[in-house]
Amino acid sequence: MAQPIIWVKNMETKQQIRKQGLRARSGMPQGQRRRYDSRICENLKAYVKERKGEFLQRGAYGYYPYGSEVNLTAFYTWLLQQKIPLAFPRVSGETMEFYRVLSMDAFETGAFGIREPVSGQKQAGLDQAFCFVPGSVFDRMGNRYGYGKGYYDRYLGGHPEMYRIGIAYGTQVREEILPERHDMKMHALVTEKGGYELCSY
Repeated sequence: MAQPIIWVKNMETKQQIRKQGLRARSGMPQGQRRRYDSRICENLKAYVKERKGEFLQRGAYGYYPYGSEVNLTAFYTWLLQQKIPLAFPRVSGETMEFYRVLSMDAFETGAFGIREPVSGQKQAGLDQAFCFVPGSVFDRMGNRYGYGKGYYDRYLGGHPEMYRIGIAYGTQVREEILPERHDMKMHALVTEKGGYELCSY
């Protein structure tokens, strides 16, 4: 049964929806989450294989999993084996930039306790990359709620040519959420249930 449409009238309601998504994600048993991680990685591999030439040319931007976020580490290792350029974010103050990595061992603990590329790495500059984006809640029209800090919305808003792929568990996906003006839409969404191209805008 489809979930009811959620109309966001104010920030408090948006915060409530965000918390519900995060509770649903973190409330899953660890074993189930790991199985879903493996399925999502396999779904992403199939997605890349269909568009490998584009990925080789444009590169990919990932995120290092934190807390109960979908863990794509096995997928990233596979991307590197395929010689696809790969980069991850570093946060400084209110800004976020992506830096190339050649190994999944080249990370250190950075802002908010999240693993970041080690200092001294080259800034990626892949302005048309495929960007894998975590979040708290997504809908089937490409809307996304993040974590409230706005790092991805600011970064993606300044790099509109990137292809934005939301990454989530199915339990985080609603039929519809109402975005605010600064919320960046996704071009695609991938969960353990498969991948969806979002062409509603």
